[in-house]
Amino acid sequence: MELKKYNELAAALLARQQHDWPLLAANYKALESVEVKNITVGSETIRVQYNPARIFSSAAKVDPESIQRRPCFLCASHLFPEQEKLAIHPLYWLLCNPYPIFREHFTLPSRHHKPQLIRRHFPDFLRLAKYLTGYTLFYNGPHCGASAPDHLHFQAVTSGVMPLEQEVAARLSQGLPIVKHEGSAVLYSMTGYLRNGFVLRTSVARDALRLFDYLYTYLLRYAGAEEEPRMNLLALYNRGEWLVILIPRRAHRPWQYSASGDDCFFVSPGAADIGGCLVVPRREDFEKVTVGLLKSVYEQVCWSGDQLP
Repeated sequence: MELKKYNELAAALLARQQHDWPLLAANYKALESVEVKNITVGSETIRVQYNPARIFSSAAKVDPESIQRRPCFLCASHLFPEQEKLAIHPLYWLLCNPYPIFREHFTLPSRHHKPQLIRRHFPDFLRLAKYLTGYTLFYNGPHCGASAPDHLHFQAVTSGVMPLEQEVAARLSQGLPIVKHEGSAVLYSMTGYLRNGFVLRTSVARDALRLFDYLYTYLLRYAGAEEEPRMNLLALYNRGEWLVILIPRRAHRPWQYSASGDDCFFVSPGAADIGGCLVVPRREDFEKVTVGLLKSVYEQVCWSGDQLP
């Protein structure tokens, strides 16, 4: 199937679901009136979105006991009755996300129930990014914003809607330090920002796999007893080339998430928030956002630049 056909199928799926599924239609309608404010922190833009529907994700209980007590909402047998599955890949479905952050927001769960771990499935991540040209795929690690850490899944949104994408493109054009080459693939280091990390560019998938494995092995030293290094991934495919952004994480949530009273700031950063679209489901948090508060949140959940090679 031509790559452009996948985009057409995704767009058609979203149109059908907005017509047939009241919950999804209501939440997409609500997106038209969400309040947004852009805050500049140094050279970076954080787009803060007040989105009450996202309380489902921000408040998700992801401890092992809570996960075992609830049915997996990404397994086919537990989907919403109105939720349509598009067979985009032999191992993955394409679903419309009923709690969208963006005007086009899809979830791509594995057809089989398996843990949210990326290493063995990074080739799938690249392949799906190629199928969905014009979209940016992202991955939330099991302790980095995934509200279903028990079920492997990715998400896809329209390319270019997250400020980090434009910022990375600008930094690449200005020149970033190169960490390693592998065939056609180049791994860059990105430091001195709110969200320090790595950028991988290549036109050959196997070279990307080798560099990702190198980087994953490097990050394992910081994983401790956890099942994989904490990270968020973004990937897009354009003009024959993959661009992958990897942001290592050192915390799931900032201390303000569980604070009481005026100290509470109810944010649970995932890849979209790391991408520069910080979602707050409560109005009081939207109104209290400052440059200092944003710096505090990102400095807690992301690596400092001196940890990168």
